[in-house]
Amino acid sequence: KMLELLTTPVIEWAQWKSRLHGPKPQPSNLYFTEAWPDPHKWAKNKYWEIKETAPVSYDKGYILPGDDLVTAGISTKNLDLSNATNGLKLYPESEGVAYEILIGLKPGNYQIGLYIPGVNDYLLALGDTSMYPDLTDDERKYLAAITPEDSPYANPLLKLWFIKDMAAWILKLYVLEGVEFEKCILGFRVAKHRLAEISKPDVFSKVDYFTTLRGTW
Repeated sequence: KMLELLTTPVIEWAQWKSRLHGPKPQPSNLYFTEAWPDPHKWAKNKYWEIKETAPVSYDKGYILPGDDLVTAGISTKNLDLSNATNGLKLYPESEGVAYEILIGLKPGNYQIGLYIPGVNDYLLALGDTSMYPDLTDDERKYLAAITPEDSPYANPLLKLWFIKDMAAWILKLYVLEGVEFEKCILGFRVAKHRLAEISKPDVFSKVDYFTTLRGTW
């Protein structure tokens, strides 16, 4: 190429390529399972090949406590990642497109929880019906929490998939009692994938709907 701009997303893309999908020779085949509801029938129970990928980086920062929710002395902030009016608008707007997103957290005394589709609908829990995340409980406020050490900003390990109009992923940021102020910085590394439907391939990655993971089981 006569001219090539090596932007930060491009450099980061090279670093994280091994954990993301993309056009061949990267892992490029996806299967959206039957668990996806009918509003997503364009993708449901079908196989796809990634034909084109573009990386986009987006950072968001918040200082807690602020104009946020406070429950039992804990300052929290609910981040809606969808394209809702008050969302971060990280979802695609077209069928035939999927976003694969890595989320990294800069160091700090805070944690995040995964909720979908509402701010009280926790994703991860344990088998006993009492073992679900609860920020008002001294023990369970740590249940299924993700810390900056779990998914560092420079080496993100938390991955989510988004398609058009799917339920809202919500990240619940929370800073525990005793921390006067905390700066929470999240780095979103978005791989925008353009898809083409294919016959069932020998090798593919399965993209499940959140209902297969949610709840106590």
